[in-house]
Amino acid sequence: MTGRFPGFPEARPLMRFCQLTAVIAWLSLATIGYAQSPADHSETSLIAQEQIGRFLKTYCVECHGIETQESDLRLDQLQPDFAQPGTASTWIEVMDKMNLGEMPPEGSTLPSPEEVASVTGWIATELRQAERKKLGAQGHVILRRMNRAEYAHTVRDLLSLDFLPGESPESLLPPDGTAEGFDKVSVALMLDPSLLDKYFEVAQRIADSAIVDGAPPFPTEKMRLEMEDIAENRAIRYLCASPGIECQEKAIVLMQGSTRSFGVMKYPGLRQEIPIEGMYRIRVRAWGEPGEDGQPVVMRVRQNHPNADQQLLLETEVTATPQIYEIVVPRDPKCGEYNVSIVNEAGFQISSRVGNDLRNLQQKAGEEKNFEQVMRLQARQQMENLTWSKPNPAVADRSKLRKLIVDWLECEGPLFEQWPPKSHETLLFGGAHKPENEEYLREIFTRFLPKAFRRPVTAAEVDRIVTLCNSELAAGATFNDAVRTGLVAVLCSPKFLYLLEPSDATEKRPLNDWELASRLSYFLWSSMPDDELFALAEAGKLRDPAVLSQQVTRMLADEKIEGFTQGFGAQWLKTGEFRNFMPDSRLYRDYNDKLGEAMVGEALAFFGEVLRQNESALTFIDSDWTMLNERLAKFYAIEGVQGDHFRRVTLPADSPRGGLLAMAGVALRGSDGNRTKPVNRGVYLREVLFNDPPNPPPPNAGEVEPNIQGERLTVRERLIQHQQIASCAACHRSIDCYGFALENFNVIGQWRNQQDGEDFRGRNSPPIDASGTLPNGKSFADFAQFKSLLLEQDERFARGLAEKMLVYALGRPLEPTDRGLLNQLTQQMQQQNYTLSSLIHGIVLSDTFQTK
Repeated sequence: MTGRFPGFPEARPLMRFCQLTAVIAWLSLATIGYAQSPADHSETSLIAQEQIGRFLKTYCVECHGIETQESDLRLDQLQPDFAQPGTASTWIEVMDKMNLGEMPPEGSTLPSPEEVASVTGWIATELRQAERKKLGAQGHVILRRMNRAEYAHTVRDLLSLDFLPGESPESLLPPDGTAEGFDKVSVALMLDPSLLDKYFEVAQRIADSAIVDGAPPFPTEKMRLEMEDIAENRAIRYLCASPGIECQEKAIVLMQGSTRSFGVMKYPGLRQEIPIEGMYRIRVRAWGEPGEDGQPVVMRVRQNHPNADQQLLLETEVTATPQIYEIVVPRDPKCGEYNVSIVNEAGFQISSRVGNDLRNLQQKAGEEKNFEQVMRLQARQQMENLTWSKPNPAVADRSKLRKLIVDWLECEGPLFEQWPPKSHETLLFGGAHKPENEEYLREIFTRFLPKAFRRPVTAAEVDRIVTLCNSELAAGATFNDAVRTGLVAVLCSPKFLYLLEPSDATEKRPLNDWELASRLSYFLWSSMPDDELFALAEAGKLRDPAVLSQQVTRMLADEKIEGFTQGFGAQWLKTGEFRNFMPDSRLYRDYNDKLGEAMVGEALAFFGEVLRQNESALTFIDSDWTMLNERLAKFYAIEGVQGDHFRRVTLPADSPRGGLLAMAGVALRGSDGNRTKPVNRGVYLREVLFNDPPNPPPPNAGEVEPNIQGERLTVRERLIQHQQIASCAACHRSIDCYGFALENFNVIGQWRNQQDGEDFRGRNSPPIDASGTLPNGKSFADFAQFKSLLLEQDERFARGLAEKMLVYALGRPLEPTDRGLLNQLTQQMQQQNYTLSSLIHGIVLSDTFQTK
């Protein structure tokens, strides 16, 4: 195939073809109504203007007026026109100087803190409105390209193509720009030559995976390692000499450490176990014997892999009777070997490390003044006759230890769902019986292009791709390579990359059925329409309100609604920011990467459950249930949850959990790895639950200073000191109260009644004070009362959620003309138990959603 491999000289003609196609199409689209329209400036309230004018005249013009312009700044002629960059910059300077307390200067007539807060708040509001107008398009939904998640999902559904970890276009393409909190807003999704180069490279990889030549390069094989072979194998017989491993006649007993597959399990005819990247079935026959503590035996299966998130394959409790444990996982030659190990309790290992582990535990217990635990650990050391350097296996009683008995390990693969893969059959539908000629090429792309472009296509559009394929055949390429070339051209075309809704009119127009099908599917599925939506569009029935409502209900029940959870849900809840800081491992030993993944998973699974079960969205404020897997349930001290999958769990009556704010991931996000950050948490709450971000802070404004030597002030105490600064008070008093309410959750989301982190340890640490007063004047004593007060602001929450989802659905910032629709959506949610589905139906059935 000419142009298949990036970097080869022959690759450039196809790439130039794709680039020129994109540029020419963009220029033509821009001339027929796709370019962003300038937005009108909203009228500033005359009352506000008069108030600001009086303020400037009273406090500012003396130093910045007609006679004196200190720092070359003149304010007597400053206009409230925030659309002008120069004027907006002056207003920003005024706001920053006032926030910093530098203006008016000492010795001048000073305004009250309330007056300063009123003026700076007005400036911040006007700046936000001006920015939205700049990004807006007079209510029009303007041209945008698919973001990388939508691109990956569309390729998946278009070609029936599954991707291995790290091979999805979503992993290969660079991050998308965001606006208004989402990566679906058109003005943030630009397409430059460097990005088009990346699309070309990704399209080539997709084409190579989608279309295959001949039989599989490596057939499926099964490789097994019987444990009795370990003692005879030079590569791994050393395992039998380990004090924590016992080799028996038909099995291996693990009290610590792990087995290995390397050097024994090899693919036939090769030196390695994994011949090619793909899916593999790993099977282990094993059982367990509980130790003296009666705790279950946990088995872990891991693989060597350069990416940490792909190393752990399985972690599960084993039964007392032999069972076969099976997993199907992606693997590649980079993985090398894999192993099976027993998960020991912390500090309980028969190795040279055990003495050090016990010493560390004793030291920690001593620091916490837990002398009972110190004596218990010392007695255990003496009982097991362990020294600080190494154990005495002849004396240590291993009968008290948990044991994992492994009979055999097995690896089968690479696995193929079918061959040729479904993606191959989707394109080359005729199989081997079709003649490889121009007529067949035309049939292929006549079938393929309408789905790829998500609308009917013209004969000229098909001709263009067929001509390109014919040029490949004329250059000596195989038929499959020629089809690959056509596929690459389609995947790089702006007609594929962009969600097209052409219009040469200056007025709004209704979407046609094909456009509505795409807008609907990319809203709810982050992917292309399916066959049923295409059929309704072709029949001209999709615009019927009853039909459209039925389709929304059907789509909400489809498994592809996961695209909405990963798209809207993840970005609304900001789950991508949960793990921005790694907790200090010395202070928070319970945290690890897998627990961090579970914290993110809880929030997404919770969103999915609220959506699927038609729960009230108010459960994001408070609920008597949450979504847990085994790892997170143990962290929350909730019993009876097993396995890695998330499931709905009713919370104990005395549990502090329930709702978004009680999730460990939210607490982790609102921390810096060492201490909690109430300001950060307060900002998060206002942004997520109410879509009410606070005004921007002045330049270089710190959140809270660390303790100086000799001080032991809590974060709360330092923030309250910070509030005494007049220029900081107004903003912090409307933010900090929300963060203080969450102070019972430490850096990693554990419930605490006493201060921890930083320099606070032990029973003498100060108690947590989670009380406060909300900006509306209502006070709370603790976290439970706080959530009750938030529930009283249900209308504010519903409106904020409606604003967020409408931005996501339309791909543009909201404008004053959207106010009526927002009122309607908020009222509809209140009447229908605040469900997400009622909000989604309301948006889809609105004229705004159905209009270009």
